[in-house]
Amino acid sequence: MLFSKPKKSIGVDIGSHSVKAVQMSKSGGRLKVEQAGYAKIDRNQFNADPIGAQATSLREALRTMPIAQSIITGALPGQTVVIRYPRLPGMDKAKIAEAVEREASQSIPYELSEVFLDWSLLDTVTEGDKAMLRVLLVAAKHEVIESRVQIAEAADVHYSILGVDSLALADAAEVCDLLSVGESVALINLGAATTSIHFIKDGQSNFIRDVSWGGKELIQAIAKARRCDQDEAEKLLFKGEPKAPPPPAHEEAVEVKPEDVSPLGGGLLEPLADELGALDETPVSSKPSLSGIGGMGIGSDANRSITEILAQPLTRLVTEIRRSFDYYEQQLYEHPVSRLILSGGVAQLPLVAETLREDLDIERVDLADPANSGLGLGADFSVNALREQSPQFMVAVGLAARGAWEL
Repeated sequence: MLFSKPKKSIGVDIGSHSVKAVQMSKSGGRLKVEQAGYAKIDRNQFNADPIGAQATSLREALRTMPIAQSIITGALPGQTVVIRYPRLPGMDKAKIAEAVEREASQSIPYELSEVFLDWSLLDTVTEGDKAMLRVLLVAAKHEVIESRVQIAEAADVHYSILGVDSLALADAAEVCDLLSVGESVALINLGAATTSIHFIKDGQSNFIRDVSWGGKELIQAIAKARRCDQDEAEKLLFKGEPKAPPPPAHEEAVEVKPEDVSPLGGGLLEPLADELGALDETPVSSKPSLSGIGGMGIGSDANRSITEILAQPLTRLVTEIRRSFDYYEQQLYEHPVSRLILSGGVAQLPLVAETLREDLDIERVDLADPANSGLGLGADFSVNALREQSPQFMVAVGLAARGAWEL
C-alpha cells in the first residue's frame, strides 16, 4: 500500500464544555484555516460517561474534515503535565539530551520511568560571564497520555502529535501575530474548569501556571442566585437577562359607586387594604424574615444584577492571577507584565476584561481573535464557528499550526 504525505493539519482541543477543531493548510509558508468545527459536550452524558461524551462531540466537530489525510494534533491539559525551565551550562548539542535527563531526574516529582519527557532549546542567556542554555522541559505521566488517547480512539481518531494546551497558546499567538519583541505578555486562557496563564517574554515562553478556576464558576453563581439550571444560567451569562416588559398604559381611575360597596361594609379595594393593615399591625419581632441560607436574603439574591452575582467568582480569578504575577515578577525577577491577551469561552464577556484591567492595574487587555489575524480563512460557511466564537479557538489554532509546520 502506498502512503501519501498528509496535506492538511487538524488541531483538536477537547475540553469539559466543548470540543474545538481547526483544519489548516500551508502554501508558500502561509497558513490558512480551511475549516473550523465546534461541538458542545452534553453535560448529563459527561457526568455519567466523560470519555463517551467527549468522543461523541469530537466526532461531531470533525464531521466534515478529512481526518484520514491529515496530521492530527491533540493536547494534554496543562494541569496534568509538569513544565520546567532549567538553565544548563553551555555545551555541544549532542550532550544536551543527556543533561536534560539528569536535570529532569532532580526537578520532576516522578520517577523517569513513569513519564514521557520532551524538551526544546529556547535560547542562550548570559549569567555573569557564563553562557547558559535555557530549556523548556515537559514531563507527562504515561497514564495521562493514555487517557487522552483513549478519548480520541473512542471517536476513531488517531493522533500524530500530542502537545500541551498552554504551550499551544504561544504557537497560536505567534501565527496570529499577537506578540512583539521587547514586551512581557500574559496569555490567559479561561477554560470551563481551569485557567492557564502563560507568560511570554520577547516572543518566547517564559513561565506557565495553571489554576483551578474556570468559567463554570460564573455559571454556577448565576444558577444559585437565580435558582435555575446550568443551561439557563449559561444563557443568562452570555445573553443577559430579558428586558422587563414596558409598564401598562395609564388607565383611568375606576369610580367606586355606592352600589359596588359590599353589603358587609367592604369596598372593591378593601381586601388589599385589609392585608396591608394586618401587616402594619403585626409586631416587628413576629414579621417573617427574608434572610435565607448563609445570611443572604432571598429578596436581595433575587434582585441582584448579573454583575453583582459575578463579583465574587471574578474576585477569586483576580486573586489567582495576581498570585501568579507576583511570583513571576518578584520571585523570578522578571519585568512587569505590560499586556494581557485573553482567550477561552468567557473571555469575550466585557465584564471579565474590565475586571482584570482595573484590579490588576494593566491598561492594555486584548481579546485573542484568530478569525481577524494574519491567518488566511476559507469560505465563510466552513469557518463560521471560528468567526462566531473566535477566542475559544486559540488552543485549536495553535495545535493545528504545530501540525502544519510538519507538512
